Amino acid sequence: MYDVIIIGAGPGGMTAAIYAQRSNLKTMMLEKAAPGGKMISTWEVENYTGLGKVSGFEISEKMFNHTQELGIEYQYGDVAKVEDHGKTKTVITADGTKYETKAVIVGSGTEPRKLGAPGEERLSSKGISWCAVCDGAFFKGKHVLVVGGGNSAIEEAVYLTTMNVKVTVLNILDTLQADKKAIDQANATGMIDYLLGYEVISFNGESKLESISVRDLKTKEEQTLNLDGAFIFVGQIPETEFVKDLGITNKFGFIEANSRMETKVPGIYGIGDVIEKELRQIVTAANDGAIAAQNCSKYIELLKTQK
Repeated sequence: MYDVIIIGAGPGGMTAAIYAQRSNLKTMMLEKAAPGGKMISTWEVENYTGLGKVSGFEISEKMFNHTQELGIEYQYGDVAKVEDHGKTKTVITADGTKYETKAVIVGSGTEPRKLGAPGEERLSSKGISWCAVCDGAFFKGKHVLVVGGGNSAIEEAVYLTTMNVKVTVLNILDTLQADKKAIDQANATGMIDYLLGYEVISFNGESKLESISVRDLKTKEEQTLNLDGAFIFVGQIPETEFVKDLGITNKFGFIEANSRMETKVPGIYGIGDVIEKELRQIVTAANDGAIAAQNCSKYIELLKTQK
């Protein structure tokens, strides 16, 4: 029986684990991928207080090493379901392993949203990617499409240019949503052009991506672009399928949590990108994790007073 199981080892999950362990709670982190979450595939971070400009991998490594120095248990696990039994919970992984715990902190994060255009599924990892840091090196000296207009899309486009990749940014709106600094950095590269107010009609090719058909939303004019790759950054979908039966998510699948990171179910908390919130950043995820762990500790102390 654990005091708390933390699902997800991103910045929120690892911070929660540190605070929980320091509160003398029997703690375990469950993660289905590498520790760090989306941080590990982030090329550069320059807005985490005190660290200056640093790679996402480096922050991930430092955070994870901190958890291990404190002796926090870490297990691989793809969580399939969380069951609420009142004073106890059961966390069930995809391979059927069951863990019993008094509380659960959900920091499972999000996964990239797909466009749903014809050819996207077939050509996934065959020219279409959702991670420039992971796959950008395959496109050195080539020309790719980046789909999206927010900070993630523009920052990833800038990253691609550092590997001598020419980039065309396509956005469904006729303006970019990224902040001015990101746009200025993109324009300064001299290697990025824009198709604003366009949509992707289809990704073309059999064994690999060969071209992309796009449409001007105003004129309805269509054209086919002979490009070598495509990187898609059009938002995120919360990974909350395993808690759908608990009634703690909104209509978009994000967990509803209050300022104490509590959900509607006592003993279950939500943190980081997976919760309904305005700002999704490393620093806000870490904040959520600290708050959740502190309130989780209080909750477990309260359980001890109940028969």
